[in-house]
Amino acid sequence: MATTDAIRCGGWARSDRQRLGSLAAALVLAVATAGCSYQSFGSIDQHYRAYSASMPERNKVFVCSAYGCRTQTPFSFTEADIKKMSSLMAQPTRGGGPAEERVRLARTLAWMERRVGDAVGTSADRPGDDFFGAGDPTQMDCVDVATNITSYLVILDHNKLLRYHSVGPVYVKDDVRQGTLGWTHYAAIIIETKSNNRFAVDGWKLASGKDPEIIEAERWYIDDSKILVKGLPL
Repeated sequence: MATTDAIRCGGWARSDRQRLGSLAAALVLAVATAGCSYQSFGSIDQHYRAYSASMPERNKVFVCSAYGCRTQTPFSFTEADIKKMSSLMAQPTRGGGPAEERVRLARTLAWMERRVGDAVGTSADRPGDDFFGAGDPTQMDCVDVATNITSYLVILDHNKLLRYHSVGPVYVKDDVRQGTLGWTHYAAIIIETKSNNRFAVDGWKLASGKDPEIIEAERWYIDDSKILVKGLPL
């Protein structure tokens, strides 16, 4: 999921010292492993602790915004909301399965984001990052988006609306071979229970309330098969 934004998500979320340290580590890892690094926190709550973010409580979420979860606004889904989500996630009488659930999940997450955004102000979020978004409670960087989507997934799981997937820890990906286009990026993760395959769920580059991208974690953000070094595919 490459972009031409001047600001790469992840750059706003940490202090300059932390960013420089992470970039240096990524550069070292790049030399050792052809440039691509992947990381996920050991558990879902570790990501929240890293950004001093609050985990969901029953049907209540704490919506991250202002870049790096600087602002956290509580929002509680009502019984009517849960019924709506149940309807959106309902499998067809025949067919269905994990792939169908991912389609329905994208639509449900988009509805949840619209429902929350209209209440807390994040519906005004501009796609991607920009210089004017940091500190603005209506704007979200990829840390905010990944954290919020994970919170919504936890709500769906709490209400037993995920049949073929579980919720995984937030995923982080760098690729210094892409230069500024390979800056650190974050995404929520779902895990297909039967195959154990991981899928990134990412709506950072999309307008608020649009169906997020759901793609295999290995292909998400940067497709390694499309990366060239000195004209040769890696």
